[in-house]
Amino acid sequence: MVVNKADNFRSIFSWKEGDIIVNGITIPIVQRDYAQGRTTAEVNRIRNRFLKVLYDALVENKRTTLDFIYGNIEKEQLIPLDGQQRLTTLFLLHYYIAQHEHISEDEWEFLHHFTYETRVSSREFCQHIVKYTPDFELQTLSEQIQDEAWFLLEWESDPTVKSMLVMLDAIHTMFHDTYGLWQKLLGDAITFYFLPLGDLGVTDELYIKMNSRGKPLTNFEHFKAELELQMKEVDEDSAKRIIRKIDREWSDLLWPYRNSETGNQQADAVTDDEFLRYIHFVSDLISYQNNEVEIKDEFDIIEKQFSKTNPQALENMKILESMFDIWTTIPNIDEFFNDYFSVAEYQPNKTKIDKQPNLFLDCCAHYGIIIGKRPQFPLGRFIMLYCFVLKLEHPELSDANFRRRLRIVNNLVNNSVNTLRSDFMKELLAQVDKIVLMGIVEQVEEGKARFQSKQMDEERLKLEWTQKYPEKAETLFRLEDHRYLNGYIKAVGLEHVDWCDRFYSLFNCSHHSVNKALLAIGDYFEKDAWRYQIGIGDFVVNRNVKDRMWQELFSPIRLEDSLCTVLQQLLSQKETFDDDYLNGLVATYLQEAKEYPLRYYIVKYDSMRTNRDGRYNNYGKYYWRHHNDWPKKDEDKQRELRLKDYNVILMSTEWSLGGYNHDLFLKTLYDLAGKENISLELENYSYSRYNEGGDKLKMDNGRCLTLADNVFNIYDENNELLDSHQIVQNDAGIDIEERVEIGLQMIKDWIL
Repeated sequence: MVVNKADNFRSIFSWKEGDIIVNGITIPIVQRDYAQGRTTAEVNRIRNRFLKVLYDALVENKRTTLDFIYGNIEKEQLIPLDGQQRLTTLFLLHYYIAQHEHISEDEWEFLHHFTYETRVSSREFCQHIVKYTPDFELQTLSEQIQDEAWFLLEWESDPTVKSMLVMLDAIHTMFHDTYGLWQKLLGDAITFYFLPLGDLGVTDELYIKMNSRGKPLTNFEHFKAELELQMKEVDEDSAKRIIRKIDREWSDLLWPYRNSETGNQQADAVTDDEFLRYIHFVSDLISYQNNEVEIKDEFDIIEKQFSKTNPQALENMKILESMFDIWTTIPNIDEFFNDYFSVAEYQPNKTKIDKQPNLFLDCCAHYGIIIGKRPQFPLGRFIMLYCFVLKLEHPELSDANFRRRLRIVNNLVNNSVNTLRSDFMKELLAQVDKIVLMGIVEQVEEGKARFQSKQMDEERLKLEWTQKYPEKAETLFRLEDHRYLNGYIKAVGLEHVDWCDRFYSLFNCSHHSVNKALLAIGDYFEKDAWRYQIGIGDFVVNRNVKDRMWQELFSPIRLEDSLCTVLQQLLSQKETFDDDYLNGLVATYLQEAKEYPLRYYIVKYDSMRTNRDGRYNNYGKYYWRHHNDWPKKDEDKQRELRLKDYNVILMSTEWSLGGYNHDLFLKTLYDLAGKENISLELENYSYSRYNEGGDKLKMDNGRCLTLADNVFNIYDENNELLDSHQIVQNDAGIDIEERVEIGLQMIKDWIL
């Protein structure tokens, strides 16, 4: 049978072609219950959108066709094989409008010939409802219906009846202020293609296979149907081509990734989620380029980007089609990305990343997923995938140029975490366009750079430098790819690129030794808000923490000239480094010292770099108690005051002063003197203020040792001063008397 015209709901009840006659609709027992009235969040959304389509068709004159409805014909009854849900909703809509507009029964008498065989209660409800006229002035219809004498209590347990009541309330909410829709219902406002299969004796087994219970249409299938509907109003040929590709080429493209959510082929043997995630990526790209916010709901994506309400809808459809098509041209996407990326370490002619190199796979598997507050496909990954979109859409771009420019973007992404924000994405993507397509790292006006400005400046210089010294490019790239530099090499300096092997050699040594050697050369504390930081040793919670702490020190946001100077002075001394050399350098510094700045003590005493349990400080963070008294905006003056201020707390946490944070010197004295073995007790919260003017190291018999600025005091249990010693300092305020040794002697004098 060839379907060449669209039918409306009314026409089914008097349908005739040849020997096939249809006078009614019967939903068979084997069909699942009516589901469009369920109250889950997903069904609520589907119901509201479907009703909006019907509303627009009737009220806004936006005619709609609801695809095919077909089934077996038995005793002049249509037994639907596909279309049960739509037919039931149309039945309820016809009933509502007929009663709402006071249509005479002879016009809607055909509704008596719609029935359910799934349950007796469903059938009887359909028989009663068509004869019932509710009060349309009331807010809901369901409560009225349930109060009627003919409504049996047990019907409330029938899922089809419950769904019909919900749908009637939804119809009432949307259509209660309308009028004059009946004739439109009987016309061509809402149509479908009706395909009766004839008296073929379709078996129950076939119904069950094609309409198995508990397997309603997926969210993506509803999405695809609405997408096709809306796109056809924009451009029918394009819509048909896109939907055909979704079913064919694009499904083949995503098929290898179908298990991305569960990893279980049987549990996730569909590509629906992957389609929607990549469509969200495309949609967000469109939004970013138009300086608009992301659209969270996929059905809103259809309405706002691919329907005729958007003047750019056809252009957006072309973008959608292109961004799927580009991946179908690649024989092996895994190999494609592996050719451009290395994971975790430097490889010639590749860009180093630390995660899954197949960005397309990662996008399809994780886009839009947030765990805690952390997106599983963050904006940095978005930008990197966009680079490949540009490459594939511009075949004229040479492979060599793309590889060089991809590295630039990767360096910018790695060091611009604080500026990778969705409200900056329009500018960020525009900058990526210039880098990837034209090789231009533009100089952005101060304060308006969206990538980190210092990194932008360095990338521009490095691009010019590699053009001038192409033979040194791979040495530069290897230096960039050290896990501590992460693309920003200022700490070593572009003029010292040849020190690349030295840098690797240095940080292959014990980090405990590296940190002491750097401090032996000079003070390099870097400010981190209200804290200060130096590097950390080897014995930390895990390597990721250690790496991150050193990465922060060398990052464009934090790196200070003091660290650059100290590091370059150390690197200049030797081509290769080992622990013996570093420890010798430290020993020489300690032996030759004539004054004792804070760094001297930190180099000399391991306790100043270890937590209470003896492990090296996990974060290298220190807190100056008097920092609030320093001038707020004068960093040179702050540094001057810090260098002669010994009121320092060793932090055991990264961000907070809560927990076991201790006065640096009292904690060191506690460790060196024998801890609790000689009846010492260290206060838990060293930042607490005491009337005595400092923190306490408790001794026996109620006595305690305090250190206030440059004075050690010992008090008895009644807070009476027993002993005091002021540390001698030079005119610059630097110790010329070793305060730790003095403190130890005072403890011995009063305890031992």
